[in-house]
Amino acid sequence: MKLFYIGRDFYLKSSTMMSSIYEENGGRSDWGKVEMALERGEEVHIRQATDKELLWAYKKLDEINKKEN
Repeated sequence: MKLFYIGRDFYLKSSTMMSSIYEENGGRSDWGKVEMALERGEEVHIRQATDKELLWAYKKLDEINKKEN
Protein backbone atom coordinates (compact mmCIF):
# COMPACT_ATOMS: atom_id res chain seq x y z
CA MET A 1 0.00 0.00 0.00
CA LYS A 2 1.53 3.32 -1.11
CA LEU A 3 -0.01 6.45 0.32
CA PHE A 4 0.64 10.16 0.54
CA TYR A 5 -0.28 12.42 3.44
CA ILE A 6 -1.91 15.80 2.79
CA GLY A 7 -2.68 16.76 6.38
CA ARG A 8 -5.45 16.45 8.92
CA ASP A 9 -6.83 19.91 8.15
CA PHE A 10 -8.29 18.65 4.88
CA TYR A 11 -10.39 16.10 6.77
CA LEU A 12 -11.66 18.73 9.19
CA LYS A 13 -12.16 21.59 6.71
CA SER A 14 -14.05 19.37 4.26
CA SER A 15 -16.48 18.15 6.95
CA THR A 16 -14.91 14.67 6.60
CA MET A 17 -15.50 14.50 2.82
CA MET A 18 -11.73 14.29 2.31
CA SER A 19 -9.14 12.16 4.05
CA SER A 20 -5.71 13.09 5.32
CA ILE A 21 -4.20 10.20 3.35
CA TYR A 22 -4.67 9.08 -0.26
CA GLU A 23 -3.42 6.22 -2.39
CA GLU A 24 -0.84 7.18 -4.98
CA ASN A 25 -3.44 6.46 -7.69
CA GLY A 26 -5.68 9.14 -6.13
CA GLY A 27 -8.06 6.86 -4.26
CA ARG A 28 -9.17 7.91 -0.81
CA SER A 29 -7.78 5.95 2.09
CA ASP A 30 -8.07 6.18 5.86
CA TRP A 31 -6.30 5.02 8.99
CA GLY A 32 -8.68 2.04 9.33
CA LYS A 33 -7.57 0.77 5.91
CA VAL A 34 -3.95 1.21 6.99
CA GLU A 35 -4.57 -0.87 10.12
CA MET A 36 -6.32 -3.62 8.14
CA ALA A 37 -3.45 -3.77 5.62
CA LEU A 38 -0.90 -4.07 8.42
CA GLU A 39 -2.95 -6.80 10.10
CA ARG A 40 -2.89 -8.72 6.79
CA GLY A 41 0.90 -8.41 6.80
CA GLU A 42 1.07 -5.89 3.95
CA GLU A 43 3.69 -3.18 3.84
CA VAL A 44 2.39 0.36 4.14
CA HIS A 45 4.40 3.29 2.83
CA ILE A 46 3.26 6.81 3.69
CA ARG A 47 5.04 9.90 2.41
CA GLN A 48 4.44 13.61 2.34
CA ALA A 49 2.39 14.85 -0.60
CA THR A 50 4.21 16.46 -3.48
CA ASP A 51 3.45 20.04 -4.45
CA LYS A 52 1.32 18.72 -7.33
CA GLU A 53 -0.67 16.47 -4.98
CA LEU A 54 -1.19 19.32 -2.52
CA LEU A 55 -2.43 21.55 -5.33
CA TRP A 56 -4.95 18.83 -6.25
CA ALA A 57 -6.04 18.60 -2.60
CA TYR A 58 -6.55 22.36 -2.24
CA LYS A 59 -8.58 22.45 -5.46
CA LYS A 60 -10.74 19.57 -4.26
CA LEU A 61 -11.29 21.26 -0.89
CA ASP A 62 -12.26 24.49 -2.64
CA GLU A 63 -14.81 22.61 -4.80
CA ILE A 64 -16.31 20.97 -1.72
CA ASN A 65 -16.59 24.26 0.13
CA LYS A 66 -18.21 25.97 -2.88
CA LYS A 67 -20.86 23.24 -3.08
CA GLU A 68 -21.70 23.60 0.61
CA ASN A 69 -22.23 27.38 0.36
